[in-house]
Amino acid sequence: MTYSISRADLDTITDAELAGSTTKLLPQWADIPAEFRDGNVYTRMAEARLLDYPMPGISISFLPGFEDEAACKAIDRCIVAHLKAFAPRHEHRIAGVGYMLSKICRITAA
Repeated sequence: MTYSISRADLDTITDAELAGSTTKLLPQWADIPAEFRDGNVYTRMAEARLLDYPMPGISISFLPGFEDEAACKAIDRCIVAHLKAFAPRHEHRIAGVGYMLSKICRITAA
């Protein structure tokens, strides 16, 4: 099955999920391409968000439907809620959130 995420999916993250965590939108390990399992600019962005450190030298452009300010807030809520989860293992969450990001935006090295 091909993984996808929509703007409407982002809006399903509740305040309780943001405060705690969720994995409801995280792709299954088998659905995550190898380049995300091995690490790339998207997974580095996920790690930067998890560890709250800046990601210098990148350019982000949002895909259609994700480019407004409300979407940006919803994206951050979604990412944070998934990164906070205690399961599945750390590598799955980072690869999954990185893959999720690739369906929302284009990140390139500046």
